[in-house]
Amino acid sequence: MAVRALALAFLLVLAPLLLARGQKDPGPKNQGGAKEAEMCQRPRWDSRLRLAPDQENYKKDEEVTLSCIRGFQPSFTQVKCSSEVQTSSYNNPVYGEVWLRRDSIGRWIHIPSDVECLEVLQVVPGTLEISSTSIKLNWTCRLLDACQYIWARCRLEEHSSPPCEAEEVKGEERLHGWKGTFACPPLQPFTVYSVTISLPPSTILYTRLFRTKETVPDKPEELWLDPSTSSLRWKALPSCRGEIIGYQLNITARRAHDGSFLEFKQVSLNQSVTQYMPPPQTPGSKYTVTVQGLTAAGAGAASLLEFQSYVSGQPLCPWPASAVTVVVVLSVLVALSAGILGFVLSRKRKALPSKAEEDHYTELQPYENLDNYCMIKETLLAEDAGKGGQAGEALPQPSPVLESSGDSQSREGEEKMGQTSKAQC
Repeated sequence: MAVRALALAFLLVLAPLLLARGQKDPGPKNQGGAKEAEMCQRPRWDSRLRLAPDQENYKKDEEVTLSCIRGFQPSFTQVKCSSEVQTSSYNNPVYGEVWLRRDSIGRWIHIPSDVECLEVLQVVPGTLEISSTSIKLNWTCRLLDACQYIWARCRLEEHSSPPCEAEEVKGEERLHGWKGTFACPPLQPFTVYSVTISLPPSTILYTRLFRTKETVPDKPEELWLDPSTSSLRWKALPSCRGEIIGYQLNITARRAHDGSFLEFKQVSLNQSVTQYMPPPQTPGSKYTVTVQGLTAAGAGAASLLEFQSYVSGQPLCPWPASAVTVVVVLSVLVALSAGILGFVLSRKRKALPSKAEEDHYTELQPYENLDNYCMIKETLLAEDAGKGGQAGEALPQPSPVLESSGDSQSREGEEKMGQTSKAQC
């Protein structure tokens, strides 16, 4: 009996000790929990994060590289899986997974919260300015370490073709600080450009296409008056500086002789029309026509044409400047030629006498060879005297005639002229 009692007492004392020892020693299940702490599951962070290597479980102390979608940057790029004692139960440690990151001096520290993809560079809303010749924006940087390597550039995106030829731009600069303004160099109106801000070697932080605003168009070319139809015509404008939405015509009529105002008319046409039939012209009027292209920015430079109507009412087509010059020169030459010809004819008319004057002049003037004339005259007189002597007849005497004073003076003049001729002989 004593032995049984002693054995029972020993069992009563040993049982609590064995129970306490069983609680202190980890069983198979606890050993499996510690083993699971050697692995980490894929973290449930920002959905925009990219992990490399990309897998569901990571080994202890395995480093993982983080990245984000284009335009964003993770809070940090290097993390690793680890395990540490999180709680204890009855003096037994309980291990759990944990993720660490590097600090600024390279130590591994706990990640205090979830990792996010941050927009490294942000274009300040409401600060984007686009004109017909420039693109300008304000920016801020949320990661100062990354922003010192950021570059911004402008590029021509749509290749142009004649007649709308746009030149490539070379606008690229490095951004400094944590905020600033980026502006493209002078651009061309109504043209598509891209603005890209990147982090080398290939991280695009911001990119967008912009079209510069419209401006007024150039003036229409080849404005003329078609003589076959009497309609105004011009060459269609290309949409180089803005979308052509129409044309505007201004027609002013004035009196040709004094330039006084008659009437004014303004006409608007759509972009597909390149001719216009003006109303019937008032005879003897001068017309001034201007044609302008229209865009959303307004009317452009005007092409001008002037023409004049005949008295019959038919329009007179304008002559080019070269033709006008030729006509003026020919008119001056014709006038000079007519003057010279008139002068020569008048001098010749004065030099040649009339028929009566010519007969009288021939009678009074001696022959060119005066000596021959005198010899012929003396010979004729001698022959007449010889004939009279042979016949033995005296020459008949002229019968007396009563002469008036005028006739007497005339006869005296003739006698004097005869004496002069004899004296010359």
